[in-house]
Amino acid sequence: MTEDRFNSRLLLTTTEVADLLSVHPSTVKRWCNEGDLPFEKTEGGHRRIHLKDTLDFSESREIPTFLDDFSPYEGHVWTALQEVLSAGSFQRVLSLSLSWLVRGQWDRVGKLLVMLGTHPSVPLPLFCDEALQGLMEEVGSAWRRGEIRIGEEHIASQVVTEALLRMRIDGEVKRPDDAPARPLAVVGAMEGDLHHIGALCIRVLLERMGWRVAYLGGDVPVEEFSAIQRSQGASLVCVSFSPPHTVADMNRCVRILSEFYREDQPHALALGGGIFREERKPEFSGPFPATGVFSSAAEFVSWVRGLEPAIATALSDGGDEWMA
Repeated sequence: MTEDRFNSRLLLTTTEVADLLSVHPSTVKRWCNEGDLPFEKTEGGHRRIHLKDTLDFSESREIPTFLDDFSPYEGHVWTALQEVLSAGSFQRVLSLSLSWLVRGQWDRVGKLLVMLGTHPSVPLPLFCDEALQGLMEEVGSAWRRGEIRIGEEHIASQVVTEALLRMRIDGEVKRPDDAPARPLAVVGAMEGDLHHIGALCIRVLLERMGWRVAYLGGDVPVEEFSAIQRSQGASLVCVSFSPPHTVADMNRCVRILSEFYREDQPHALALGGGIFREERKPEFSGPFPATGVFSSAAEFVSWVRGLEPAIATALSDGGDEWMA
């Protein structure tokens, strides 16, 4: 382990050490008292344990930690995580990820994203907005500056996609066979849009909220959203847009979905993506009982959580049952 990866500021509390080693804080205190785990004391008498000593101890006791995958960058990853937890800042995460991507250390980036995306104290919408969206924006900027090749940009997209799919598996909740039916959403990216990371984020978010998702992926003809909604009785249709799509494409999408809409199979409609961050959010009307345009995952999640009353009425009128 390279010594210069750890500096004198990487001091952990007994609670942080306990979380890292998956033990109770009293166990950490016992190790300190028995002389097995070196520590310092603050002026207030609180124990502080250096990250390097913690990892040396975990290695000697064969206790796995989430930092094991990041050697010799454990200090960097720990500092980045603490900034996320304490200030909601992903700037160090983005800098670290971009540097690994440039060096061809793609596996590290994927593991870092999965670790953050499944961390119990990191809100998933915040992770999608700041880590995933932020990383792809950094990658795009690096490509425009000529710092990375288009192939490396594609690799970054694949790394993010694979991390999201890994998070689906790790975050999957087992439901009993007799659990009530869950609402269904149809999710995909607009026709001509091969970048469907935004749509995949929505899929993961909805599944974490208890929805089933018919995921169509990228480059989906608008008519197919309606066809799947009708055949499966979905309560929600979500369409993702990325540049170079424009508001004109959104209007075309809404017009087609409105034409295929059936009153006896009502569904809400959500539109979102990068194009709505670059200009003022457009408004649209249609036969749908609820509509929304979103530029962030946090906005979308808040909207979905408020959907139940609006959709419950519409589905009741259509003779169906809304299951939260």
